[in-house]
Amino acid sequence: MSTVALIKRAFPDGVIEADYLALLTVLYPHMSDRALAKVVGHLIGQDYPLVMNDIWGVGGGSKPAPPDAVAAVQARLVTAGLEEWIKEE
Repeated sequence: MSTVALIKRAFPDGVIEADYLALLTVLYPHMSDRALAKVVGHLIGQDYPLVMNDIWGVGGGSKPAPPDAVAAVQARLVTAGLEEWIKEE
């Protein structure tokens, strides 16, 4: 549940398409593929298998997010408590 709360704090109006791959990129090192797909899929209203494919693309490098988008999403997540969330792991 803390992951959902973190994302909602960082994106109170929802995750827009331009931030989607960047969000997966930032959270990927800290979550299992399944957990990430479940949480993000739930929040954005996307089917689990589609999100899982995008996660594999991000993790494998075939769907890289633009570096500026990754930096912006990382900054939003840090402001929302990313460092504390990472320590919860």
